[in-house]
Amino acid sequence: MMPQAQPDIAPMDLLQEGATALGLDLGAATVGQFDFYLTQLKLWNTRVNLTGLKTDRDMVVKHFLDSLAVLPFLSSARSLADLGSGAGFPGLALKLARPELKLTLVEAREKKAAFLEYLVSCLKLRDVTVVQTHLTVEEAREWGPRFEAVVSRATYILLRFLEVTAPLLLPGGLALALKGPHLAGGELEAATTVSQLLGLTPPRTHYYQLPLNGEPRLAVMSYRRR
Repeated sequence: MMPQAQPDIAPMDLLQEGATALGLDLGAATVGQFDFYLTQLKLWNTRVNLTGLKTDRDMVVKHFLDSLAVLPFLSSARSLADLGSGAGFPGLALKLARPELKLTLVEAREKKAAFLEYLVSCLKLRDVTVVQTHLTVEEAREWGPRFEAVVSRATYILLRFLEVTAPLLLPGGLALALKGPHLAGGELEAATTVSQLLGLTPPRTHYYQLPLNGEPRLAVMSYRRR
């Protein structure tokens, strides 16, 4: 007799399994928020291009868990800006796991910013601001230093990210670029050259793997000099 195929694991069970692998304990209320997030992501994606991922598993692993894997890098940061947030990754997922985080989501595209506003309102999240803008260096200078950490996932080349981020960071603040498995050729060298002029430490790389599927990821970190 042929063995019966095992049913697919439920998305939120998958989330909890991956979170446990990351050393996180997500409470029932938080899991419920992620469940709503996933439902709305799929619903909006039928009319707004929020993500190219199609399956629940991919969305949980490559969006939710990919975002949660960043938590150790943030240490005790109390304020975070997510530049080019898109559908809220990693910033909004991090907020669900750390409700005390004061979060600013920066997204240039109107429909994606509307999705973020909708989620923030439905989930009744406090201390979350959605700003619809393609943030320039000049605008960042006008904002001034106000964040303990700034993150971006595959939005900017590294040098440009540091140029935009440096004016936003408080002394000792973290610039965190999530770059997928690889940097482009010469990208790190160019960013290292300009980092001192921007008042930042030379960027350093950290390789890690996603839980459950083991896909490689690369984080690049630089700090605002005190």
